Amino acid sequence: MPHREVNEFRSRWERLELIRREKFDFSLPRAMRDNNVDMWIHVMKLGNPDALAKDLGAGADVLAPRPSGGSSGYFIFTDRGDDRIERAILGGEALRGDGGYDLFGNEEDLGEFVKQRDPKTIAVNMSGRIAVGDGLSHTGYLRLIEAVGTKYAARVVSAEQVITDFRDRRVISEIVEYGKLGEVTRRLIERALSNEVITVGKTTREQVAWWIKDELLDLGIEPIFTKLFMPAVLYSAKASPEEYDLPDYAFRRGDLFQFDFGFEFMNLGSDIKRTAYVLPEGEIAIPAGLQHAWSEGLRARQVLRDSIKVGLTTGETLKIIGKNFEEAGFVFVNLVGDPGFSGGWAKVWAEALEARGYSESEAGKTQVSTDCHCVGNTGDSEIEAGPCISGFRPSVHDLVLKSNHIFAFELFANTAVPEWDGFRVRLGIEDNAILTEDGVQFFYPPNERILLLH
Repeated sequence: MPHREVNEFRSRWERLELIRREKFDFSLPRAMRDNNVDMWIHVMKLGNPDALAKDLGAGADVLAPRPSGGSSGYFIFTDRGDDRIERAILGGEALRGDGGYDLFGNEEDLGEFVKQRDPKTIAVNMSGRIAVGDGLSHTGYLRLIEAVGTKYAARVVSAEQVITDFRDRRVISEIVEYGKLGEVTRRLIERALSNEVITVGKTTREQVAWWIKDELLDLGIEPIFTKLFMPAVLYSAKASPEEYDLPDYAFRRGDLFQFDFGFEFMNLGSDIKRTAYVLPEGEIAIPAGLQHAWSEGLRARQVLRDSIKVGLTTGETLKIIGKNFEEAGFVFVNLVGDPGFSGGWAKVWAEALEARGYSESEAGKTQVSTDCHCVGNTGDSEIEAGPCISGFRPSVHDLVLKSNHIFAFELFANTAVPEWDGFRVRLGIEDNAILTEDGVQFFYPPNERILLLH
C-alpha cells in the first residue's frame, strides 16, 4: 500500500467531526433554549438521505435491521438543565470513537427514553417552511408517534427554528473551512472567465460549464449542482438574445457576460458571481458608460454593506436598506416576485418599479435590488434555511440576523450605458460574506472589477 504523509479523506472526516462537536457545545444549547425546546428528535432512515446527515452524523451511521419495515435512527438532543445538551443515538452507532454522542441504544428504546426525560416540548424534523427541516416521512412520523405514545405525541412541534439556529450559529472551525471554500471558488470562476479557458469565437457557454466541473473533479470534489450552470450573456454588440442564450453560443468581441457559480465542500456551499467583457479589436478598456455602471454597482455595495447589522430581523433590515439606497441617489427596486419563478427578470423588475412609483425623470439613476440569501450547507434547497434579506423571500423576514451568519452578499445594479444606445445593463455583484458584531466582512478579496478578455 502506498504511503501518504497526509490522508486527505481522514483529514476531511476529522475536520467535520470537529465542526460537529463544536456546534454541539456552542450552537446547540442556544438553538434549543432560544426556542424553548427541551428535546429535539431528528429522524433519519438508511437509504433515504437527510439534509442534516453530515451535521449530525458524519461520524455516525444509521442501523437498519429491518429496512423494508421502515427502521429509523433517532438522533436525540435533550436539555436536562446542564451546560451540556445530552446527545443520544437510538438505532445508530459511532463509526470512530463516540462521535460526540453520550448514549447509544436501539430504536425500540425510544418510548422509554422519552418517558424517563419527560420533555415538555419535542421538536422533530417536519416543516412546511424550510426543506432541510422536513426530512421526516409520513411513515416515519407514524412510527414516532406510536413509539412515544399519546401523552408525548401532543407535545410534538416543528424543529424548523431549532435547525435554522443550529446551522446559522457558525463556529470558528466552520468559518475557517468556509474561507478556504470561498477562495477556491473565486480562483476557479476567475480562471473560467479568462483567455486560459475562453478562445474568442470558438469557446461556447456550455464548454465553460463543463470545464469548471472537471476542475472540481481534479480537486477531489463532486460538483453540488446537477444543473449545468453556464455563463449568461448580458449584452452583445453583434448577437441577438435568441443567439447568445443558446448553450453552443461562442463568445464574441463586444460581449459582456456573467458567471454565477458555487459548489459544496465540507458540508458548506459557495455562491459567487463574476463578470467579464471581451474587448473589441483595437480597444484596451471597457466603455466609459459600462465602467460608470460598474462603479455605481460598487457604490451600492458599500451602502448595502453599511446597512446590515446584527440584532435586527431581515424584514427590518430590508426597510433600512431601501431607505439608504434612496438617500444615496439610487432607485430601490424591491422585488416581490422571484425572477426564476415569477415570469422572469423583466416582468418582476417592471412590477417592482411600478409599485415604487418610478418616473422617466429618474432614468439617469441606477436601479438597485438585493438578495442577501443564505448560502446554506449543501446547496440551492437551503437558500431560505435561515435569514434572507430579499423582498421575494418573505417567509423568513421574521428571523433575526445573528453574529457569524454566513450569507451570499448579493445585489443587482441596473444602469443605462450611453455607448450601447441607452441599453440598461443589470450587473449582478455577489460574494460570500459573514456578519459579525462589527458588521459585514468578506472571506476573500471581493469582486472589484470587470474581467477583460482579449
